[in-house]
Amino acid sequence: MVIFPFVSNGQLPYLFRDTSIAVFHGSTKLQNPWASGMNTPIFAEIDLNGDNKLDLIEFDAPSFRVNPFINLMQANVSSYVYAPEYRSKFPTDLEGWVRTFDYDFDGDMDLFSYYGGGISLYRNDYSAGTGLLFTLVTNSIQTHYGGFQTNIYASRVNAPALSDLDNDGDMDILAFSISGSWVEHHESFSIDSTGIPGQMKYHYIPVCWGYFVLANNSNVAVLPPVLPTCPLMAANPYRAYFDEEKEGSSEGSQLYNSDKSMRHAGSSLIVYDNDGDGDKEVLNGDILGSNLLFLENCGTPDSAWICAQDSTFPSYNIPALMLDVAGPHYFDGDNDGKKDLIVSNFFPTGEDYNNVSFYKNTTNNQTNIFSHQTNRWLVDEMIEVGTGAHPVFFDVDQDGKLDLLIGNDYYFDKVNSIAKVAYYRNTSTGTKAEYTLVTNDYSLLSTYLLSAIYLTFGDVDGDGDSDMIVGHSDGGLIYFQNLAGAGNPCIFVLSQVNYQSIDVGDNAVPQLIDVNRDGKLDLLIGERAGILNYYENTGSLISPIFSFVSNNFGGVNVAKGGSFAGFSAPVLFDKQGNYELLVGSLSGYIYHFGNIDGNLSGTFTLLDSMFQNIYEPKLAVPAMADVDGDTAFDLVVGSLSGGVVLYSQDQTLSINSEEDESVYFNLYPNPVQMNLILNFETESSARKLIEIVDITGRLIYKLQSNRQQINLDISKWNLGTYLCRVSDSKRSFTQKFIKY
Repeated sequence: MVIFPFVSNGQLPYLFRDTSIAVFHGSTKLQNPWASGMNTPIFAEIDLNGDNKLDLIEFDAPSFRVNPFINLMQANVSSYVYAPEYRSKFPTDLEGWVRTFDYDFDGDMDLFSYYGGGISLYRNDYSAGTGLLFTLVTNSIQTHYGGFQTNIYASRVNAPALSDLDNDGDMDILAFSISGSWVEHHESFSIDSTGIPGQMKYHYIPVCWGYFVLANNSNVAVLPPVLPTCPLMAANPYRAYFDEEKEGSSEGSQLYNSDKSMRHAGSSLIVYDNDGDGDKEVLNGDILGSNLLFLENCGTPDSAWICAQDSTFPSYNIPALMLDVAGPHYFDGDNDGKKDLIVSNFFPTGEDYNNVSFYKNTTNNQTNIFSHQTNRWLVDEMIEVGTGAHPVFFDVDQDGKLDLLIGNDYYFDKVNSIAKVAYYRNTSTGTKAEYTLVTNDYSLLSTYLLSAIYLTFGDVDGDGDSDMIVGHSDGGLIYFQNLAGAGNPCIFVLSQVNYQSIDVGDNAVPQLIDVNRDGKLDLLIGERAGILNYYENTGSLISPIFSFVSNNFGGVNVAKGGSFAGFSAPVLFDKQGNYELLVGSLSGYIYHFGNIDGNLSGTFTLLDSMFQNIYEPKLAVPAMADVDGDTAFDLVVGSLSGGVVLYSQDQTLSINSEEDESVYFNLYPNPVQMNLILNFETESSARKLIEIVDITGRLIYKLQSNRQQINLDISKWNLGTYLCRVSDSKRSFTQKFIKY
């Protein structure tokens, strides 16, 4: 059994996000291997580090996750580097979708998202002192429908378009109506009424914008529209519905119910000037079809008129098809000065692997001819295994180095979505790991047509080599015997499908470990309900009998707020002679338990429900190993979005579990090229020790200071990853930055 040390003073080790461990696909080194994957990526441009260059965020709606990427601005290539240190800067209540637009025209992109049937707005208040900072302006952007005011309608699955449609210096909003059949135009009159942009003054233009409607059963426009589906009168088409809400009108109820029968929830709408004539064309992905719909505007900036369409856009190249809903984006993705077309999967039930199509703009921003380049833009720079990522460490080839195996829930397929296991071999020549993909279908486990695969390894039959047990979504286990013999690369052969008739209900997450320390491997099994099952080996070393002991092991339950789903993923480990337990969960947090030895029939002590403040939503699945060769444990954490994140342990630092290590100081820009700024949140007369080390631990810079802000010229430093440590008499914290 491997025993991992904690720091000597008994405090928790300091775990930091580590992106330095190299990962290869063939001979290609991945640029962002530990970037946690993408399932339903919604992209938006924003300046993260204040260098006046547009970086990128990716929002994954099912897991409520924001992934930031710094744009290194390398000419003619996509040069985005994962920058997780900016994740904490974003609001935690984003859901559905995100959009960015400089609504107040102050030079900073602001943030918009879905909230409670409407559109929320966070103003970007970036400053040199605070860095990126968002201030909530409103959770419901309002509009005037004739004689009354209400929110502009939006839903989690209907993303609006934000644009200055009439080129008057104000942000207008286009959003599908409640019926989902036509597009409403909400015009800003801030400039007209106050002379100041961005005052959130909107009124509904009582004509369906562009004079088009969508067909009832396909993502195709009807031109010209057929009355009365498209409301051309001045009357608000929802007035009866709102009257019903206010007065209980039965007439309003009939109209609203009629509208609901036409509704098709699910669309991603953007507008851009495709032909350089000043008015805006439309791109729409929709639940009614896998196609991307292009609508040409033959009107003017003040009066749109959709006159033609391409329902398989771009039909002149490779059509952008995406199951279930195509999410279009229009920005310069390869730093050549021309805005490209990026089409991603907008719905969580759709494509999860080939899910970001990149179309290069081969002309300019006035003519926009797009050419398909790849279906895995940015995603192919990550460890990405579809939906769900369930990592485990095991020495597959018996070369003395732990390899990384990652099971998943499934790879999306419109006929049969099944699970596989990716095998990343540890190909390092030293103690610090590097990983190279060998196969994405280890042991051909896809042939068993499983979903939600979790692996555990151990010598079950006592012959000196490790066997494999596979947990899966049905709650049972499958046993594969290793026929290779001790010291030989593993050869797993199916031995028993319904292993010992063990069934924990749904989503079995097994761990083979000697729970009661009697010298025999037992089974600890997590499950969908969030509890732990303990099966004791009451047989022998060569003929195990796993006997049920408890389905309430340690009183562990990681289901949040009375939910019936917790998806417990256990890692029981030895901390210097005593067991401790980490349990991943659906919430994205990792639970930490102690008081285990001598208390197997009792209730364990919950030490932390947010271990190390690690938050990898949703469905966090931890795996433990010494990845960087310092003899201390590191964690790899998988999540629903199909990727993994590496947390390495810095043994020179520790944190008090009651402290929040993220609030002591900020450093920016990051990545940094020339000048690094350290900003401390409070003025203090206490002297702080600042140390910067490179990734090998070599001290590069040291300073004692009581200043609130420190500026460092690092222009002559070597390129690479550095750790900045700041400590005073009470606290000690570390942040990572990249010099490029």
